[in-house]
Amino acid sequence: MMSGPTAKIPTFLGVFLIFASLCLPALAIGEQYPSIHWFDIGLPFMLLLLFMNRSKFYLNWFHALSLLMAIYVGFTILIQGHASTISDYFEIYKWLKFGVVLLFFSLFDFNLFKKFVPILFLMLVLINLAHFFNFPGINKLLENQYNGGIQLQFFGKNSLGEPAVKRMVGTMGNPNINALLFSFFSIFFLPIHFQPKRFFLFLTALTMVFLCQSRTALIVVLGLFTYLAIFKSQIWTRRQWLQILIGLSISYLLAWMLATSFFKYSAYSSSLLDGTALYSGSVRGRFETWSLLGQQINEYPIFGHGPYKRYFYLNHIYAENEYILMTWRYGLLGLLVYLLLYWIPFSQFSRTKNPRFIPFILLILLISISALTNNPFTERNIEVLFCLALAWAYQRLTKPDAKIS
Repeated sequence: MMSGPTAKIPTFLGVFLIFASLCLPALAIGEQYPSIHWFDIGLPFMLLLLFMNRSKFYLNWFHALSLLMAIYVGFTILIQGHASTISDYFEIYKWLKFGVVLLFFSLFDFNLFKKFVPILFLMLVLINLAHFFNFPGINKLLENQYNGGIQLQFFGKNSLGEPAVKRMVGTMGNPNINALLFSFFSIFFLPIHFQPKRFFLFLTALTMVFLCQSRTALIVVLGLFTYLAIFKSQIWTRRQWLQILIGLSISYLLAWMLATSFFKYSAYSSSLLDGTALYSGSVRGRFETWSLLGQQINEYPIFGHGPYKRYFYLNHIYAENEYILMTWRYGLLGLLVYLLLYWIPFSQFSRTKNPRFIPFILLILLISISALTNNPFTERNIEVLFCLALAWAYQRLTKPDAKIS
């Protein structure tokens, strides 16, 4: 691990870019052009720092995999005859950027970086609570500048405009993605070694997750704790497990109370408990879309249709399942590469006996499970946080004797 000034420059730049991408709106240059993400703006500086430190970073299979996937995406564009569709080439850029960002994060001094995480988290908490309690003007700002759209227009209302349960959207523009964001923080603050401050931040992050009223996030949280109970139960004593479960219950009840205005309205996530979620419009819509895309996958099962973004734009289709989306776009070969993104680090981290790798295992599970009903990896901010977690974990894995927290 690098130390001193050479490590501080990439770390400080990375802290700024992560802060900007999570807390500030993306830069818009016109209605006819897509918004520019902060990591796109920072890419030249990242490349410069990588060149200056080219002898100091560690290359692993992930970087070759991202390059291979970028080449493969270009191949699918050509064989499907979409070479004139400019928007599809952004998928090539995305995979190349994935490799660059992962390399850039490997330059970090994570002992320095972790000091900024609580500050960033508390800033996001303040922004989200101001939004949740409708601080004057903030929801209009989030709607117009943060791609909040209809989610903010109907915040705390049903489709008829009547008062209803609140689903916290925050700076992510979507309650499901916002729940994923705070799930990252809850895993970061997971009190493997019990400390009052860390335990409080952990419960705060969980409360923020539950305030998003995301059914997917609720399933994922239950899945992660089930994994811990089955495979990692020894990390806590019985008393600590009891504290965790009591804290989890209090966080959920507090969020339930606030989201429903002290139980005046039905909680969005409660439909999981009574089974009505299976008959909701969003679930039915997902099944219809998956059925349609599944039939089309049979047309080109090996190489897929290519990115073909225009098809989704024109038909207003949202895949809401990243496994199906990857298979539709890149066929079974593309799906295999996508699965390797999760499976290889999961298997590597699972083989270690060090409990410090548990959060990274949980993060991989978080993304891979949520991909069943959402597209987390194709969301720019979640992809950045995934890169960050992988770089941090591989720095620990490749330099076990270094003091990497």
